[in-house]
Amino acid sequence: MPWLYFSMKPKQAAWARRWQQEVHAHLARMEAVTIDPSAFVAPQARIFAEPTREIEIRAGAAVAADAFLHGPIVVGEGVGINARVTIDGGSAGVVIGANTRIATGTTIFAFDHGIAPDELVRNQRCRSRGIRVGCDVWIGANAGITDGVTIGDHAVVGMGSVVTRDVPDWAIVAGAPAAVIGDRRR
Repeated sequence: MPWLYFSMKPKQAAWARRWQQEVHAHLARMEAVTIDPSAFVAPQARIFAEPTREIEIRAGAAVAADAFLHGPIVVGEGVGINARVTIDGGSAGVVIGANTRIATGTTIFAFDHGIAPDELVRNQRCRSRGIRVGCDVWIGANAGITDGVTIGDHAVVGMGSVVTRDVPDWAIVAGAPAAVIGDRRR
């Protein structure tokens, strides 16, 4: 568990840091990733980053077991990505701001298939506009974020919400499709 890694006593931290260095080195050999030495990546996380679809995991970030990341993705400082989160950067990418928390089961897809009626869906081109998630955002469990969305700083996305439009700074959104239901400052 990532939070256990960051709260270890010095004796345990010594072996855990060596273990994380091995995990980081393995990923660096296999994928186009850059991982800050202070970040935690569970060995059971699925990280896929080809050249042109790089993944950057910044200082103090944590990626839990069974998370699935397919670049291009930038994971900001102190970000927490919980178990079973799926993030696919499409071709335009996903950028996640510092200190954001993404709860289990969330899906973030920075691409979309065409749906023209005169052609099979599987044969249609994908588009990718990218997704931007601000700093200090909380995305609740099983939320979905669709291509082209920007989530503002300090926003909250309610559990199970489907975000199809931009979310303002400080907004609390919920529902499918997600709508503003409050302001975090009030």
